[in-house]
Amino acid sequence: MACLLFLTGCFGLVDDTITPDAEGQTPVTEGNNSTNHAPFIDTSSILNQVNYMQEEMARSNISYDSMTGEEVLNGFNVSLYHAAIDLDGDVMTMGWDINLDGSIDTPATMASGVTNLSIDIVLWTNLSDLFGVQGHYLTTVAFIAIDEHGSANAEFVELFTDGNLVLYVFDADDASGSPSEATDDKLIRVTMTQGSAINWAAISVEISVNNEAPVTCNNPGLTGGGCDLVEFGDISDTSWTVGDGVTIMENGQQLCDVAPAPCNIKVTITDTQEGKTLDESSANSS
Repeated sequence: MACLLFLTGCFGLVDDTITPDAEGQTPVTEGNNSTNHAPFIDTSSILNQVNYMQEEMARSNISYDSMTGEEVLNGFNVSLYHAAIDLDGDVMTMGWDINLDGSIDTPATMASGVTNLSIDIVLWTNLSDLFGVQGHYLTTVAFIAIDEHGSANAEFVELFTDGNLVLYVFDADDASGSPSEATDDKLIRVTMTQGSAINWAAISVEISVNNEAPVTCNNPGLTGGGCDLVEFGDISDTSWTVGDGVTIMENGQQLCDVAPAPCNIKVTITDTQEGKTLDESSANSS
């Protein structure tokens, strides 16, 4: 018996000591040797450039003060692309974090696609002083994807507006009546078909007839210029809004003669406060 105990002790059959793993080795748990991968995501540096924000009023979210009628910029509406994949085939919860608090504000259900977001103006940094003109704003959002095991990934998208917040479109067409030797002929009609309301105090309208020197027109209710703007549509306010227009008329001088006819009239509409041209259009007066 003594010999048996001696031999079993020598061969470690009753040794309680656990031999440590060799340096650099990681114990492997039998039956659970797989690694969970966090989702991989991409937000497309090409599609999510903010140059698209120049179109359609930069997708700006604008309302109007009920008392003054002035514009109130509430924020911007953007469309952002994403793609996500989980190598383990796990179910993912994903979407956009707009205020960067680490939680998803606008969910996304497809593995890839475009999400429409409305980002409040308080989440944008106004960079207008830096660039010297109005309309430069910056914000950052994040796309988050989390798998069913809790592994997550996120990617930032920086959004920047370049100042072209409003795209105006005006249509010009011939006014009723034909040019004559009189000095009060109706020349053309100009209608705003796209754009944000703008106060008449900030508008300057010039016309050039047959490439002659420009003539500045009187805004509705004013005098002193070489042509008049007679407003039609909603004339109860002090702004030029979509659907409203003006008839451009001679004012004491003959701008469009009966011969040669027709007269080609180029109209230039300028925002004097911003110092930029809103639209240039032309039509024939015949």
